[in-house]
Parts: sequence; C-alpha cells; structure tokens
Amino acid sequence: MNKLKKTNVLAKYLGSIFVSFMVLFVTNANAVPAPKSEPTQCVYPGPLGATTLYNNSYVALKSDPKTPIEQCDFGSSCRQDKRLDNGKAQCVRSMTNEKSPYYNYGCGIYTEHILFPTKLEVDCRCRVTGTGHKYLDPNDKNVDPMEGIINCANPTNQMRRKWPVKYGKGPKFDAWKQQKSATRWTGGVFNPKTREFFSVVRWTDPNYQAAGTIVAWNIDTKNRRVVSGLYPDKRRGMKEFGSGYLSDGVKSHQAKQPLTGPSIMKMGSDDMLYLLAGGTGEGSDKRREIIKINPDTGERSLVWKAKNKDFSPKADEKYGQCYRPDGKNPKQNSVGIMALAFAMGPDDEFYLSMRDVRAGDGILKISPDAKTCTPVSVWGTAKGHNPGGKQQSAPAYTHIGGGKFIQFPVKGMLYHEDPEYGPMIYGVSKNDIYSFALEDGFRALETFATGTYTGMGYTRMVYMEKDGRPFIMATGSDADTHVVVELGVGTREPLTADTINNDDPLFKSAYGVTRSVNMNGALGNVNSMNMGGLMIDPENPDIAYGVLIHGALVQLELSTFNSMIWSY
Repeated sequence: MNKLKKTNVLAKYLGSIFVSFMVLFVTNANAVPAPKSEPTQCVYPGPLGATTLYNNSYVALKSDPKTPIEQCDFGSSCRQDKRLDNGKAQCVRSMTNEKSPYYNYGCGIYTEHILFPTKLEVDCRCRVTGTGHKYLDPNDKNVDPMEGIINCANPTNQMRRKWPVKYGKGPKFDAWKQQKSATRWTGGVFNPKTREFFSVVRWTDPNYQAAGTIVAWNIDTKNRRVVSGLYPDKRRGMKEFGSGYLSDGVKSHQAKQPLTGPSIMKMGSDDMLYLLAGGTGEGSDKRREIIKINPDTGERSLVWKAKNKDFSPKADEKYGQCYRPDGKNPKQNSVGIMALAFAMGPDDEFYLSMRDVRAGDGILKISPDAKTCTPVSVWGTAKGHNPGGKQQSAPAYTHIGGGKFIQFPVKGMLYHEDPEYGPMIYGVSKNDIYSFALEDGFRALETFATGTYTGMGYTRMVYMEKDGRPFIMATGSDADTHVVVELGVGTREPLTADTINNDDPLFKSAYGVTRSVNMNGALGNVNSMNMGGLMIDPENPDIAYGVLIHGALVQLELSTFNSMIWSY
C-alpha cells in the first residue's frame, strides 16, 4: 500500500514537470526573438511619438515593425542612439533608483537625460513644471504623468503646496520665512559620525533682532531637528530649544536672547559646535563672542567675549583681549573683529579676522583657554589713535609678516597644515584666497592662476583631496558662489557648473560639453543657497548638499547637475 502511494506521488510530480516543460516550450515557440544580425528600431504607436515617456513604445525588428520584441514599461521609453549601446534600440529611463516613489516619472524628451541617467530620487531636469503647472502625486492612479514634481518647484510653491510624499520628519525650517522674518542662513558643519549637517539661521521679527537658531539635517534619513535657539511654531508660538548662555540684544535696551548675531560655525575636536556671534553679525564690531553649543542637548556656554565698554566692560577680567589703540583709555575696548571670519586649530584654538581703523588688519589667535589674544599676522595703513592737541596718542599695531598687502577685509577662514610651509590660516579677501603662515605671519596669494573662474565663496571653507589633489572648498556668499580651489596650482572652478578654460578640472559633469545647474533642476528654478553652505558627502563625492535661503536642504548630483529638494 505504501509503495502504491509513493508511485502515485512520483507520477504526479513527473506530470507537473512535463506540463511546465510544455508551457515553456510553447511560450518560447510563440516569441519573436531578434536575430543578432537583424537591425531593430523603436516604434511609437501614440500621436506624440518620442516626445513623451508615456507613448506605449516598444522595440521591434525593422523588417516587422508591428510585432513587439520588447514592450517598454510605464515610465520608460524606447530610444535608439549611436551613443547608447552602439545604436541598439532599447527601453530606457533617465533614473536608476528603483526604490524612489518617482521612479516612473523621470525625463524622456531629451536624449541627453537618457544617455546620462541620474541616481537621485527625482529627475528635476525636466520636472520643474508640468503640463498644467501642477505637481503630481505618485500614489494617485489618475494622475497626469507629465505634471511637475514638488521637489523641483520654486520656493513659493514649496511653501504653499501640499507635499504628496514627505521628505524627512521634524520641524520645517521655512518657519521663519513663513512668519515674514528677515533671514540669513550661514555656512554649515558636517559631522561624519552622526551624518548630520548643521547650519545656523539669523532672523529678525518684531520681537527679536538678529537672533540665531542652530538646526540639523540627517542627510541619510532626511530628518530635521532644532538644536539650539528659538523656533516659531505655528501652533504653539515661540519655542526655545537648548539652554544656558544668553547673548546681549543688538541694542542696549533689548533683552538677552539666544545666539545674537550668529555667523560662522565650526566643530571642535570634542565634537562640540563653536559659533562666532555678537552684535548684528555683520561687518567689523567690538562685540564679538564665541559660544559653545552641545549638538545633542543644545546647551550653550560662553567661551570668549570681546571687551566693549558699553556691553561687556569686565570681559577682560576673564578673557584675553587684543585692545584697540586708545591714548587715554588703552584697555577700554577690543579691536574691531570681522563677522563671517572664524577658524579653529587642532588644539581648539580660535582664529579671528581683525579689521580696525586704528589697529590695522590682521589675523588674531585666541588660546584654547580663551585667556590670551595674540596677533599672528598684521598689515594695513592704520595710523593708530591720534586725537590731536595735548591728548595722548597710541600707535597702530606693529606689522607682522611679509608678503602680500591685502586691501580688503578677510572673511571665511580655515586652518590647514601645509606639508611644506607648516600650519596656515586660509581666508578670502575680495574674491581671492590668501594664506597666512602661523610661523611668521607671511601672506601669500593662493588663487594665482589667471584665465579661470573669478567667483569665490567663504561662509563654509574645508580642506579636501580628490585623486591625490589637495583643494579648498569655499562655498557660500551673497552672490550664491560655491567654488573649489586647487592648492599649489591656483586654479578655481565652480561646483555648480562645468569649468571653462581649464583642461584638467577637479570636477566635471558626465555630459562632455559645458553644462550647469541652470539647465533646470531645483537649483535652476529660483532656489538659491547664497550664504548657506554646500558640502560634499565624504561617502559619495558625486553628491553635495546645500542649505537654501528658505530653509530647505537641496541635494545636488555633480556629474549630472540634477538637483532636488532633499529635506523639507
């Protein structure tokens, strides 16, 4: 009896294999394989032809155009180009990210998009606006597939429209713009351990003037959080994040507030954030201060403060000062110190840019314990303090270091140890990068090559290498300029466009011809970074992230110049 059951089971199993074999045989017998030598072509049954992805196109033999060899899926289209697999007709897409909710909504009108597909989640090279100037919902089966995508839209539409797909969780950083505050995003700091990008916004509303708030984006999850400062919650009003030190108001009658006059931020060896702040956060001022912020808790503590007779008359009791020349009151005020110029060294010492009509121009060093202030390079035409009459005068600072005479103030700033010349401070003055040797104060022009791009950023300066070639990434300016400068070569090139008149650039797109972010994409659609920093992902150097003027985080693919709103 058992043998009989086993025999029946075996017979059924062999029978199922036979049926499967016959189905496969019949299927293959009905297919229309393309002979290797016989040419193929693209067929577009619809009236729009190759001008759309949604044309029900397919691949067929030239000898039999009515019989599909390969039917193109929704969101893909048949293309035939000699630059694409030796002219073979095939179904292609402009996107490679199959997990993207917008995978079926790429670009197809221009062959260039197909030849150079993007790895980003959205191909904004053709999705700035749609057929009806609306924005498609990929979850809506009745959607017009030719509509635009909100991640490619201009700032106004981003802030007014409902987003069908959420890009990140957490508070929205357009909150200051939404309440009509005057805002300025400045620079940025990236922590590779947590994969968070930090930036600071300076904002003014009827109740606060030049207040600062530090925020963070996780560039992997897209999630957002407020680190320290005030946030205007649309339901609960002004909310404070973090605790600790409060800065003086811009004017003497104004109440203390978090992070007044914020400018450039750095990260110390302790993974803490250090912010140059004080005053309005503009120009040269005797009210500068350095604040330490815990990036996890938002706790603020004062590290150093300049002496100002009206706001901080006792600052020199605790903090080292570089005093402004004054014949009658030699220790009454600090020298003027530039906003938007701040660097940190390996021992967590600080470097500032002096710009003072009496003292001159220079680079100042604040010791790690904040007890000393030392000029390391001084130049300029200042004459000191000469009030006239019988009043006492005071000389300008003694010049330190030879080399270039720099007429305009130094901004930005970066510490880097040159293998040949030792530790240096690099800074930007009038669209050029200069180096300042800490050993003897010598000043040298680093952007000495001629005939190259002339722009320059400064709010975020970092040292990087690519293929053994050292360069400084200098991004963020009022002119929305984002640049890399190859050290020792002196050339500069923009990160948002292909370089002209440079035979061996550090960065170039895949197109083989000159292209830029202005060829469409989010950055070609009124989305500007201005003084917000731009960073290159160290784990994927083809991807950069930048802070937009309305508080969104943009993702930029350097090889295609495709850009999309990554977190909003």
